[in-house]
Amino acid sequence: MRILKYTFLASLAFATPALAADLAPQPVEPVAPVIPPFTWTGFYLGAQLGWGGTSTDYKAGAATANATTVVVLPTITKNGVMGGLFAGYNYQINQFVLGAEVDGDFLIVGKERYTAATGDFITAHTTWLGSARLRVGYAIDRLLLYGTGGVAFAGADSTVTGTGYSYGFGNSTRVGWTLGAGAEYAFTDHWIGGLEYRYTRFSSENYTYPVANRSLGIVGFSQQPSVNQVLARISYKF
Repeated sequence: MRILKYTFLASLAFATPALAADLAPQPVEPVAPVIPPFTWTGFYLGAQLGWGGTSTDYKAGAATANATTVVVLPTITKNGVMGGLFAGYNYQINQFVLGAEVDGDFLIVGKERYTAATGDFITAHTTWLGSARLRVGYAIDRLLLYGTGGVAFAGADSTVTGTGYSYGFGNSTRVGWTLGAGAEYAFTDHWIGGLEYRYTRFSSENYTYPVANRSLGIVGFSQQPSVNQVLARISYKF
């Protein structure tokens, strides 16, 4: 009996590899690649183009103490094309996105001109805009809704011209603030399109100058420009 037992075990040991070789190989399930989720974190560069509406408010200025006649004029407006470049950085925390951005834009809106009752030609011309802003947004996967705000700068050419005289600030740099909101969508991991609206208001300047016409003496008023802008944006995230 012991000899039969050992004979059976030896036969089984030799038969097992042959039996395994005869079995069909089992299919191996392919491992699906792990696609990392999209993130808004990173530096980006872009360009923007759209509509800009400039408005200039004229009103009695508190700093025109030397004026014998204070002039109040209507708000004059001018609309046109604007566009430029921007750069920034976003950092995503869960669904919240914090960022900072700078931009610079040209304006092709022409000059705002008004003929005052004094006979003067009042001219305002905003030629460029720039800003440094913070951004706070909420991400829904590849869609980002955000608000933005910060400090703004503008090149403003403002003059008052009459017979034999011209007063103004030339192409001076105005400082102000800007607030807005926008939406962006990431079409790929790098290319992002968006739309943004912002309102920007700049510091006022006071004018005092003598006008011989109608014996008005020294005329004074305050001037303050502002800009509404709607821009389509395209950017590349690194």
